Amino acid sequence: MKKILILGFIILSAISCKAQTIVPVEKMGDYIDAGDGIPENTYLKDVNNLLAKYVGTWKGSYQDKNYILFISKTTSKYGTITSDKLLMRYLITSSNGALISSTQNLSDNSPYIIEGSYFGKDLAVYALDFSGNNSMCGNAGTVFIRMKNVANTLLSFGFEPDKIMISEDTCPGLKPAELTFPKDGLMLIKQ
Repeated sequence: MKKILILGFIILSAISCKAQTIVPVEKMGDYIDAGDGIPENTYLKDVNNLLAKYVGTWKGSYQDKNYILFISKTTSKYGTITSDKLLMRYLITSSNGALISSTQNLSDNSPYIIEGSYFGKDLAVYALDFSGNNSMCGNAGTVFIRMKNVANTLLSFGFEPDKIMISEDTCPGLKPAELTFPKDGLMLIKQ
């Protein structure tokens, strides 16, 4: 019986050594700034419920295009690191209703789903990574979202394309891709 208790204690000790460290999701920017990576067995958890205000359906228009964003919260795991983040799908139509682009029905692991990354220093801006069709020709970058009112019903959406060198190998004719989102930004209303 004594051997079983000792063995049980050893097993519990080994398990507790691999315990997950919970860190608020807003600390992700600190890890990026430090450049050392995220420690193993870390869970970047939305303990302060900062992501919830973005979740929902958002609509806006810009230069004869209608944009509908579908934002959801998810938990993902990469190796030993777990993270709460936002996922963004979109539906873009012309002013007459013709479909221009949609990621509405794609799975969470599709490379075309806009995936949350980190909060800015003041926690007012949340950054997401975007990679669209023809990303090797410049249709990729960072999306920045920010609440514009205290009721959390008005969302500012900014897009900063990646600055990449295009080549004939990856971008025939060296023609930059048409951007999915305007660089001037959008204002969207929660539905």
